[in-house]
Amino acid sequence: MDCPSGDDESEDTCQSRCREGFFTCGDQSCIPEHLKCNDFPECVDGSDEVDCAPTCQEESEFNCGSHCIPMELVCNKNDDCGNGRDEPTDGTCGKNECRELNGGCTHICVDTPAGHFCKCKSGYMIVNKTQCEDINECLEPGICSQVCDNFKGGFKCECVGGYARDPNNHRRCKAMEGHASLLFAHFTDIRKISLDHQEITAIVNTTKGATALDFVFKTGMIFWTDVKDKCIYKAPIDEGSKKVVVINDDVTTVDGLAVDWLYNHIYWTNTDSNTIEVADFNGDMRKTLFRAQLDEPRAIAVYPSEGWMFWTDWGQEAKIERAGMNGKAREVIVSRDIRWPNALTLDLVLRKVYWSDSKFHTVYSCDFDGSNRRVVLHSMEYLQHPFSITVFEDTMYWTDWRREAILRANKFTGKEVETVVPSHATPMTVHVYHSYRQPNGTNHCTPLNGLCTHLCLPAPQTTPRVPKISCACPNGLVLMSDGLTCESEGEC
Repeated sequence: MDCPSGDDESEDTCQSRCREGFFTCGDQSCIPEHLKCNDFPECVDGSDEVDCAPTCQEESEFNCGSHCIPMELVCNKNDDCGNGRDEPTDGTCGKNECRELNGGCTHICVDTPAGHFCKCKSGYMIVNKTQCEDINECLEPGICSQVCDNFKGGFKCECVGGYARDPNNHRRCKAMEGHASLLFAHFTDIRKISLDHQEITAIVNTTKGATALDFVFKTGMIFWTDVKDKCIYKAPIDEGSKKVVVINDDVTTVDGLAVDWLYNHIYWTNTDSNTIEVADFNGDMRKTLFRAQLDEPRAIAVYPSEGWMFWTDWGQEAKIERAGMNGKAREVIVSRDIRWPNALTLDLVLRKVYWSDSKFHTVYSCDFDGSNRRVVLHSMEYLQHPFSITVFEDTMYWTDWRREAILRANKFTGKEVETVVPSHATPMTVHVYHSYRQPNGTNHCTPLNGLCTHLCLPAPQTTPRVPKISCACPNGLVLMSDGLTCESEGEC
C-alpha cells in the first residue's frame, strides 16, 4: 500500500487478468484453478498455497477444521478434535448417507463414521462438493511435451512431425533424428559440447570478445560478434580458423545476433547506436531497420517462416518487442514487471517466447503476442545473472555470469535444475545446435529475389492479404513508388 488511502491496492485498480477457471498469483500470473492448495506452490510467491484448509486423507482422517485426526477416533464419544466436530449430535454418527440417492454424489459416495464425502472418477474433479466435472488436463503447462488432446475423463499426448513419443514416457516427445549439442561463446573462444556424452570441442580459438552467436545448420556456418574487435565474423563450424569479417563498420557493442536461415540474412542489435540492423551473409545490403524508441537493445531472435523478429530492451523503459523482419508491424508485447531482460529465445514448436530477467532472477514465457505470460523459474541461486537462453525438446539452457556456468532445467516447471558446463568464466550466448532449431520453410523471395533490386525481406501475415515478402533498400538508397526498385537519395 503506497498511496495513503490505499487506492493503489484496491480491487478496482488491481483487477484480475486471469480468465475464468484460473487463479491469480500475487505477481498477477495465472495458474489453473485446480492446482490451488495442492501442497505444491505453482505461484512464485506461494500465494496458491495460502489460506488453504488442512489437507486430510479423506478416507483415513477426519478434518477438525484446523487439524486432522485418525478416522477411528470419530464418533467414539470422546472430543478428540477439541471443538466437538468429531462427535456430532445431529444423528450423523453411524448413519450411512450413501444409501439415499448416493448421498447426492454424481460419481462415488464414501460413507464415514460421521457423514460422507463424494469422490470422482479419474480425470474428473469435484465441484460444489458433490458434482464431478471433467478436468482439462491440457491447461496444465507441460502435461504434454507438444500436443495435448483433452477428452471426458482423460487426455492424450501427441507429437508434431519429426518428433516421436518417448517409449519410457508417452507424454514426452523426442527428436527423431540428429544429436543435439550446445554451441556457446566464451568471450575468448567458441565451443561446442555434445549433450549425449559431454564432449567439448573447440570451434574458434583466440577470440578477443566473442559475445553474440548464431549459426546456419544446413551449411554449417557460424556467425558471431566480437565486442573487442568491433566486428561480426563468420566461419565454417568445422574450420573455425578460417574466419571471415562480415561487418566491420560502425559495429560497436553488439550483444544480440540472429541468423535468418531461410532468406540468408543476419540481424543484430547495437546498444551503442541503439539500432537494429540487417545485412546479407556477406555483410552487403546493410540496412538500419529501427533507430527510434530503442534504449538498450540486447537479445534478438527471428522466425523467418512467419516473418517475425523479437528483441529485448533493458533500457529505462524495459520491454520486449516484436516486428516484421522487414521493419514493419512493430509492437511491444511485454512492458509490465520487466527490468533487465537480457536473454530471449523462441520455442518454435509451442510458439512461445522465453526470456530471463536478471533483475528479478526469473525465467518467463509467453505467447508470440505477449499473452499467457507465466513464471517458469524464479531462483536467486540458479539465476543470479543470466545472459542467454535457448530451448530444445522439454529443456531450457542458459548461461549465468555469476555462476560462470551453463545450466539447464525443465522448460515447463523450472524443476530438475543442473549444471551442464561448470567453471566457464564469462559464458556468453548459448544455442542448441540441431536441425530442428531451424525448421525448413519456403523462401518466398526465390527465384527472382521477389523482383526486388536489392533487399527482399520476409513479412508477417498480419492479415490474409498482406504479402509474405517486401522489398527494402540498403542505407543510402530509397524505395521507389513501384515498391521494387531502389535508387540513391540524390536521384529521387
